[in-house]
Amino acid sequence: MEAGDQVESLRSRMKDAHCNRWRQEPCSIYRVPFKLRWSHVDAYDPSLIYRGPYDPFYVSIGPYHRGKPQLQPMEEFKLRVLQNLLSRNPTITLERCLEEMKGLELRARSCYSEVIDMSSEEFVEMMLLDGCFTVFILTCELNDLVWMPREGLQETEHNVDGGGIAPRVSLLDDVMYDLLLLENQIPFFVLKALFNLLITGFHNENISLEHLAIEHFPAIYPGRKDSNLFVTGDKVQHLLHLLYLSIIPVIEPRKSDASSKKLLRCDLLPIFRRKMASSSKGQDKLEPEIWIPTVTQMKEAGVKFKVKNSTSSFLDVTFRDGVLEIPTLVLDDDTKSLLPNLIAYEQCYRYTKFHVTNYTFFMDCLVNTPADVSILQDKTIIMNDLSSENEAAQFINQLGIEVACDWNESYLSDLFNEVNRFCGLRRNKWRAKLVRDYFSNPWTIISLGAAVVLLVLTFLQTFFAMYTYFHPSS
Repeated sequence: MEAGDQVESLRSRMKDAHCNRWRQEPCSIYRVPFKLRWSHVDAYDPSLIYRGPYDPFYVSIGPYHRGKPQLQPMEEFKLRVLQNLLSRNPTITLERCLEEMKGLELRARSCYSEVIDMSSEEFVEMMLLDGCFTVFILTCELNDLVWMPREGLQETEHNVDGGGIAPRVSLLDDVMYDLLLLENQIPFFVLKALFNLLITGFHNENISLEHLAIEHFPAIYPGRKDSNLFVTGDKVQHLLHLLYLSIIPVIEPRKSDASSKKLLRCDLLPIFRRKMASSSKGQDKLEPEIWIPTVTQMKEAGVKFKVKNSTSSFLDVTFRDGVLEIPTLVLDDDTKSLLPNLIAYEQCYRYTKFHVTNYTFFMDCLVNTPADVSILQDKTIIMNDLSSENEAAQFINQLGIEVACDWNESYLSDLFNEVNRFCGLRRNKWRAKLVRDYFSNPWTIISLGAAVVLLVLTFLQTFFAMYTYFHPSS
């Protein structure tokens, strides 16, 4: 290549790169960073096709996983879904749907962190098929569609209304987890446009896509009360973001000193923990604390653990009067996908807080061994559906690897300080030791009571003997 051609080529590429910066929307749909993917590889069987929590198992939504062979069975079903939705709305034509998507193309492309190498026709078709599939999944109950048995993934069945189709059961929950992967998203305004076009005109009742979506979100913690989430579609980036918003509202922002920012790599926190422990001698206070003892250590210090019921978020942790209240968290294969994707979203999107990351660091501090998991299980704070307590401990400890969190802005920072202050008081440790050694079971209580009674009787006997000796009766 001649020097002149090379200059023109480089200038053209520079211009393209500059143009790509001018987005109609800030990007909100990201590729999961390699360091996060790498941190989860070892937790999965290397012989499996799916080696981590970020890849879809059943269906591809958006461009990042489009065309993968293992996801092709659902592509035919997407066409059937589109046909079904159009058949329910004779006044809505395929041409009108494509025109609607074409009008949103540039805005939708801007939402992805990468330049999408697809033609306009391919991209518009993808938005239509993937968007209709997602809307269909979220409105199945609204349409009184019947979910079928799991086997026979590609089969469909006509409902009593003559037009309804549905994939085979139990797939609903499985597919919902695919729809909540960071890399498996399309913009929410695309879903809203298709919902308004194909669904709201068919149903007279006042319905909201946001509400329908929240109703379908998997409950990774029991006892959840209805979320008081009121957001409009223009504030929602995608389904994973909507789930995130449904978790966050209970968290009150913490007042902080902007001059003392602490952006920590959570996988380095054990090092900070050791350094702080060694340097704390001779110091009255460290502010803020960035670690707390494990469950076992807290128990020895007199902390009591209690499950927190009737809360809208599993992040809603409180500590008061020596009692640490934590909502129930279900640990299963689905949680092993959902939590890493919420963390990945926080790590990638620059305008969000690190609430889920802070929570997982909190749990990482609490759990160090299977014994810690066992204590939390006994209190129903953890419902462990994984293979063992050891696997649960490993999963919790793994969540904090290769992630960063702004500890100065953490909603748990004050809680950490209060816990450390409580555990540092000697009288709490002595009280806990007394309860553990002498009041841990009924027999020790009975024995101690008998010993006290015997001691009192012995004292009285000695007292009256001495009294009689010094004051003999006349």
